[in-house]
Amino acid sequence: MKKNIFAILMLVSSLGHAESLQVGAMYAENIEGVGLYLGLEAENFVYHASGYIDATLLVSNAYDAEEPFFGGASVGLRTAFDTPLSPYLGIGVYLGQNEKEVPASHDNIDNDGDGFKDEAGEMRADNTLMSAVYPELGWRIALGDSVTVRLMGRYMVSSFGRQHDDWFYGLSLAFNQ
Repeated sequence: MKKNIFAILMLVSSLGHAESLQVGAMYAENIEGVGLYLGLEAENFVYHASGYIDATLLVSNAYDAEEPFFGGASVGLRTAFDTPLSPYLGIGVYLGQNEKEVPASHDNIDNDGDGFKDEAGEMRADNTLMSAVYPELGWRIALGDSVTVRLMGRYMVSSFGRQHDDWFYGLSLAFNQ
């Protein structure tokens, strides 16, 4: 645990010297969420790997029609090769808000809008803090020395259990210093 905390602190401190700013769009498959993300990346954090931190804000009526906004922050590592077109692999950790179905048969509220309170088997959506670990894979395309395009997919393995896992797909532009 101490090694993990130390590695995260090293990554965050190295991002003070970040070499690129990333701006992109993201789509979450199961919850049908679309949104934006913004991040910083420090190249050569370790040999052939860059470290990054990003924040995501998504919107989804399928997620929760009354509170459709949700998001969080990620930190991770990606392989980095100095070629104009290269595939990459990564791994990261996410902490953010997510929706979870919980039993609501004893809360004295009509959660499903059918006019009856506390029915057997009635459920409600609980927006709560969740974490996820994820593998990431994608392509990095350098457009000259100052702009990079990144196409990626992350498979979010949720702390809520496998039924809440989700694919996040993204397209970003990185502006290099």
